[in-house]
Amino acid sequence: MQRNLYMAVTIAAVSLFASCGESTSPVPKSEISAHRTEWTQRAPAAYEYDYRLTGFFISFAGREIHVVVRDGVVQSATDVATGEPMAGPLTTWPTVAALFDEVTKAADAGMLRGVRFDPVLGYPTEIDLNGQPDASGSVFATGLRALP
Repeated sequence: MQRNLYMAVTIAAVSLFASCGESTSPVPKSEISAHRTEWTQRAPAAYEYDYRLTGFFISFAGREIHVVVRDGVVQSATDVATGEPMAGPLTTWPTVAALFDEVTKAADAGMLRGVRFDPVLGYPTEIDLNGQPDASGSVFATGLRALP
């Protein structure tokens, strides 16, 4: 069951990344790479952010999930509305590095319609994916804050 959830999230994330942005033109890989370099140079060792998927047929689609990451590993994922920890393995929830991986995979698959990046840290804040109806939508990563 955990593997099926991971696969659904991965498919949803790839599909979601493909439909991002206002333009239907592909995002140049050089732009994705430049933002990834920017993130790598400025990334805090510990951070938190809010994650949300829309448009996918997944149980948590539309829900805001608060994700805490330390040393490149997700430490917790909490439903913002209820304050309850999310069910399943923490590997279900992406680090910013994993978001970049999904953007690259979606671009390679021709499913990335657009992506927006944070102007200061360079991480993807919105990824739009264009896939099949159950694998299309958007991924949002907002409110990223460094942790002590």
